Amino acid sequence: MLRKLLLAVFCGVITLAIGIEVGPIFTLVGNRLKVVTPVDTVLSYPSVPLKIAVYGDSRYGHSVHQRIVEQILQLKPQIVVHLGDMVNSGDNIEEWKQFFEITLPLRKSAFFQPLKGNHENPDTFYNDFFGLYNYHATVGDLEMIFLDLEQGIEKAADFLRSLNLSDKKILIFTHYPIFTGGPHSKDYLVQKAACLHDVFRDINAKIVFSAHDHGYQRIERDGITYIVSAGGGASIYPISDVRGMIKKAAVHHFVILDYNGSFKVTVRDVSGGIIDEFEK
Repeated sequence: MLRKLLLAVFCGVITLAIGIEVGPIFTLVGNRLKVVTPVDTVLSYPSVPLKIAVYGDSRYGHSVHQRIVEQILQLKPQIVVHLGDMVNSGDNIEEWKQFFEITLPLRKSAFFQPLKGNHENPDTFYNDFFGLYNYHATVGDLEMIFLDLEQGIEKAADFLRSLNLSDKKILIFTHYPIFTGGPHSKDYLVQKAACLHDVFRDINAKIVFSAHDHGYQRIERDGITYIVSAGGGASIYPISDVRGMIKKAAVHHFVILDYNGSFKVTVRDVSGGIIDEFEK
């Protein structure tokens, strides 16, 4: 009762300060639940087998974002990961209101795992709503690691090395891609982030998800699958071939990852059509 009361007070402060109600946000952090708005019930902690939905860069594309949410709801994932750029301007409360309205059905039925993108800056509202930068979540033998590369590449590497990852299947999520054939390949932070590949290899990461370059890419490097999923609503970019490119598609889309000791990945467009699928 006390916990619910404290949560209710926290929510009331947010609503009073910024004039919107965000609805429930359930997030996995470590091996615990984080509930940042008050609710009468909380979701049960998920277990393997597990279905995870992943997408990014919704920004100003509200109609596309709405269709993606509708498609994801039909597939009933336990976890939804947004790879960042939820809104176009981090200090625009009307955009946050629109985002929370569109995603409310998802957040009622699934854990919502956020990443801060560059468009969440300035990040005062992001910090109020989520307050998560480098963090991780554990479900059975699956370790999901969320990295905010704007906090620093070395800080991300140190965070990875600080975790006990023995006997874990590891997924990495970032906003900025490590490898990409999109126009952001020339960005300083993207080029600098490539050094994390050696760390990912050392910890035996299986799949690395990122966004930022709008469209879909699947790249293989040294046994690691790199997926760029930035098709949540923002305008699509052209994609060039790069070393290790397996598949690319300049379309709005989302990713469904099924885990039961191994991974089955299905990439779908806003109509539900399959763009790519593979197992790992």
